[in-house]
Amino acid sequence: MALPEILPVLVIGLYFLGTALYVLGSALRNERLKVTALCVAGAGFALHAADLCVQIGQEGFSPSTARFLLSLMGLGILIIFVVFWLWLRLRFLAVVALPLALVFYTASSAAPGIKASLPPMLSGLFFFLHIGTLFCSMALLAMGFGAGLAFLNMEKRIKTKSGLKTFQKDMPSLNTFDRMNHWVIVAGFPLYTLGLASGFVWAWLTARRVFSFDPKEILSLVMLGLFAYLFHQRLAFGWRGRKPAITVIVVFLLMTVSMLGINYLVPTTYHGFKP
Repeated sequence: MALPEILPVLVIGLYFLGTALYVLGSALRNERLKVTALCVAGAGFALHAADLCVQIGQEGFSPSTARFLLSLMGLGILIIFVVFWLWLRLRFLAVVALPLALVFYTASSAAPGIKASLPPMLSGLFFFLHIGTLFCSMALLAMGFGAGLAFLNMEKRIKTKSGLKTFQKDMPSLNTFDRMNHWVIVAGFPLYTLGLASGFVWAWLTARRVFSFDPKEILSLVMLGLFAYLFHQRLAFGWRGRKPAITVIVVFLLMTVSMLGINYLVPTTYHGFKP
């Protein structure tokens, strides 16, 4: 089996093993298991990056293929996780980052030969401006999603005085999760807005239209409205706690539906993946 063919198998195996070991280590509060899990996942990350390089180096490479885009999304989530881990000491978010990286990479490996239909001008700088900013905002929201779920669960257990579960005793404070929510919103909203705006500029340059009532465009505007409201409430009125945590979770789920659901299941969409 050639290297390009075996890389996906190795990456999926390492991500799966890393995820399983980290969940088990968290449940048992076993630090050695968690460190081992991160080392295994780190090896998967390195091979994942190598696989992307192999794809880029192949003859006839196109950045609009489902395999490349979904693989890039999985790698981006891990990069953002590492940033928050080093900055806010939120290593706990590995329980979200590793499974998501596994899901996106597995989805990419299951989609050979499928690509998004893009007009000729959707290439080069515009393509990476549009895709890069949207992917960065989604990776940020993925971490906000994990932090939001942890915040809601811990807050409920504290308020009901039911006590924290064993693995939750090693988790950061509610204030740390809320601080992360703040930075996800502050950084994620401008990136998402820039990504969406560049897409509309693209549409105008290529087809002299800004909005075509495409299902993905409609959902994108719904997410922009929610994101804008969240950004305003957080910065202007100092929203904290449950409300911003819940809203970030909703926006991330909608973005996942937009990327995986609409692209694959709605064949008429302008952004859909097609053989």
